[in-house]
Amino acid sequence: MKIIGYYLESWRRFRDLKGRTTRPAFWWAFILNPFVFIVLGGIFALIFGIESDEWGPEIFYGIAYIWVLITLLIRRRNDMGRKGNVLLLWWLAAPSASETSE
Repeated sequence: MKIIGYYLESWRRFRDLKGRTTRPAFWWAFILNPFVFIVLGGIFALIFGIESDEWGPEIFYGIAYIWVLITLLIRRRNDMGRKGNVLLLWWLAAPSASETSE
């Protein structure tokens, strides 16, 4: 059950910006998040009778996970020995590469 442990650790350490996160801890938490979101959506749809094209309370989970993901990214960057948030923000905010048709 290491995978669940990695996921729960990402939530427990949501305020830790100075620590480190190993590669498996980062990727398992990152990969498990969409499944949790979908399961929560299904549960809330059953409880509240939400249609498939409506957003339910699981959107609050998604918004909260954005902060957890940012802290995971910063701790992973620390683990790799990289410095600076500016480069990370630059990559995340950069425009998409244009596709060339040849």
